[in-house]
Amino acid sequence: MNTRLSAVALAAVLSSGFVAPVSAHHSRAAFQLDVKSEMRAKITRLRWTNPHVFLVGEVINDKGEKEEWTFEGHSVSGLSHMGWTKDTVKEGDELLLVVNKHRDADKHFALMDHVVLPSGRIVYSVGQPPVDPNAPKPPIRASTDFSGNWKYVFPGTPEQVRQRILLGTPAPAKDGPYTAKAKAQVAAYAENDNPTLRCIPATLPYLLMAVYEYKWIRYSDRIVIEKEQFNESTRVIHLDGKPRPANFRPNPLGYSVGHFEKDGALVVETSGFSPAPWGNGSGIDSGSRKKIVERYTLADGGLSLSLSYSHEDPEYFTQTMSGQGRFQKLPDFNFAQNPPCDIKTAQQHLAYDR
Repeated sequence: MNTRLSAVALAAVLSSGFVAPVSAHHSRAAFQLDVKSEMRAKITRLRWTNPHVFLVGEVINDKGEKEEWTFEGHSVSGLSHMGWTKDTVKEGDELLLVVNKHRDADKHFALMDHVVLPSGRIVYSVGQPPVDPNAPKPPIRASTDFSGNWKYVFPGTPEQVRQRILLGTPAPAKDGPYTAKAKAQVAAYAENDNPTLRCIPATLPYLLMAVYEYKWIRYSDRIVIEKEQFNESTRVIHLDGKPRPANFRPNPLGYSVGHFEKDGALVVETSGFSPAPWGNGSGIDSGSRKKIVERYTLADGGLSLSLSYSHEDPEYFTQTMSGQGRFQKLPDFNFAQNPPCDIKTAQQHLAYDR
């Protein structure tokens, strides 16, 4: 019998369901997310890297004393969508920053909502910019063969989704269709064991419905799926009808074979995974027997894409899991060039957790 999880349960960063998916970043719960503060800082250092961009600046406190503050921003991809480049902020710039400060007032660490540049221009980081109803909208070309740029549609309003993403990876549910091995891992769960803090590449099923965009490229014998922000997560779906090669070396993405059904649906079977930390979701590893079957269908005249999938891993689950979700078509564009994940940057926040 299958255990069907809702799209909310299996979508990244949402908290319901048996297994919470691994988020692409740490939780921002340590910040006062419901309180925005203005700060003026002279930037002394800039780290334009992934998974998050950081600014370090000199701040004058209420007593006229100098303090060094660290400001955490979005990822390089996220900031690029907001109009940033690596030269938007430079060392020596004096900025007005609107931030969410750390809940511990003694820790000089804040999350950047948005920034006012010396020119007066406002650039957003994790904040939600106001919507301009009169802004021109780029044309969106409907897909007839699954190709093009797509974005997973998270349930909820943009602000609700943003808040859930900021809260990061939730802990796995205590009860679920777990094997003894998985139960032991759930009992030993620790947020800071998240493999993304060690820049370990993501795997399926997390990558099926995650933050950032997807770019599907159709060839005669394969489909290539590029994942924005995830440098090492480009998938290849083989359409040549051949089984997985005998000499295939297991990896986090496995080996995907696809075929089209009579109704035009694309069915993809993926196996050949290498064992991965938290590869079955938050706190639960995955094994070499993991198998995922996806079914994609175009809808709304090629402007939306529906996904349903099954997920089994007998080393960790006693039943087959399943999920579903929807994607919306975007204007076709190439993703911004991304620097690789930097472990020091990925673990920067840990210095303020002590």
